[in-house]
Amino acid sequence: MRCKCGTPIPAARAELGYKCCTQCSTEARWSGVPVIHHKTGNEIEIVKDPEVAADFFAKSARVGFGTLRGLRGSGPKRTSSSTGPRSLPPRPVPPTREVRTQLPNEWEAVGAECMALLEKKGPAQALEHIERALFERRIFKVHADRLRSIIDALPA
Repeated sequence: MRCKCGTPIPAARAELGYKCCTQCSTEARWSGVPVIHHKTGNEIEIVKDPEVAADFFAKSARVGFGTLRGLRGSGPKRTSSSTGPRSLPPRPVPPTREVRTQLPNEWEAVGAECMALLEKKGPAQALEHIERALFERRIFKVHADRLRSIIDALPA
């Protein structure tokens, strides 16, 4: 048996009563969406409607264990016309964390400047210099704490 386009129809398809090939078919493609109950308790749900399949697949995207963990609210629904029910929703990009590098001996230089200010202008100016260096990111908080403890330990 041949389809109207000339493609041969498989025998199993013809036995089911179809008279056209899958390319010429007007029936929507069925989808299998995963249902994840637990790590090993998974199954497949056969869904005929592509809109329902896309919505189900988007909501059941594995966040943790279980299908309902993917339910997050009323977000945009994925349709078969946009990307198809089998495509995964885009993963959110995690925020980048700023990695601050420090010059090797910067905190020692700030410490030397701080001690010079301590001798010339007093502890208030030295502590202010530490805060400014911390604000300007020349030193880390741990270094500022160490310098403050040194100033506090010195006799007035």
